Amino acid sequence: MELSWLNTFITAAEEENFRRAADRLHVAQSTVTLHIQNIEDELETRLFDRIGRSVQLNPTGLGFLQYAKSIMENYNESIEYVARRLQGYQETIKISVSTLVATTALPRWIREFRKVSPETEFSIEVTDSSSVVASVMNQECDIGIGRIPIVQEQMESIELYNDPIVFVGPSGIGVRNGREVSTEDIFRENLLFTYNHPLYWDDLLFQLRCNVPNVRTMKVSKVHVSVEWIKEGMGISFLPVTTVKDAVEKGQMDMVPFPYFSLPSAHTYLLKRKNQNQTINSFIELISNTEFTSTQVKYGTGVK
Repeated sequence: MELSWLNTFITAAEEENFRRAADRLHVAQSTVTLHIQNIEDELETRLFDRIGRSVQLNPTGLGFLQYAKSIMENYNESIEYVARRLQGYQETIKISVSTLVATTALPRWIREFRKVSPETEFSIEVTDSSSVVASVMNQECDIGIGRIPIVQEQMESIELYNDPIVFVGPSGIGVRNGREVSTEDIFRENLLFTYNHPLYWDDLLFQLRCNVPNVRTMKVSKVHVSVEWIKEGMGISFLPVTTVKDAVEKGQMDMVPFPYFSLPSAHTYLLKRKNQNQTINSFIELISNTEFTSTQVKYGTGVK
């Protein structure tokens, strides 16, 4: 059985139409038909039910589809493995990381580590902090970096750095007609984007409502979306300073003084299983280094 037959079979199963499968594969429809016939002849059973111009997998075909996908995935992974070796890579570190960390600290960490270990490549899955925890627990990655710690036997959480939370709004939000706009007026006139971080919002909102009446909120679950909407003048929020530093420096957003109570910090954690190999431990040591981490905090708090 040839790999090209399996690839055609998978495509036909997804398209449920031989003509569309042919178009997608850039082959003649007769080639698709031939490949499917070859597989069915070799397996001595039909895999598709023909329904007019469409096709659907029968129960046997549905079962075979999972094996076909597994074979193709293993084949592609083997080719990629050889290609990586030819490029000089000796080992891969798989990282599951939250969007917030992936767009701030992670690029610098990887760049620094590749200076001392150029033969190591990285595979990055960018997701939310809850999914980072799940990936580590399910052994789908070597390490996780996110905003939620993990408490479980055989797992470790290492706090990397604190990211101060700041009150931000669109550029010029604190001044109108040459006069300073009060914080209470800012809240009265603007939507507050909330729950773009997994941990600090419940306590922050409770304290805020004890000090500011009638706060209007909108849940926006992603930090980068909150940032873009604030830049467009759509609202205000409390965000980790590293996520707004560039926009503030470019004059696209303003950090607004917040007089009511002390704002929290967002903590960043490295999550890992115990007993990792030397390469992974070396990367963990680099980003856990006190001096290196303090540089990250300084980078975050440097906004004026």
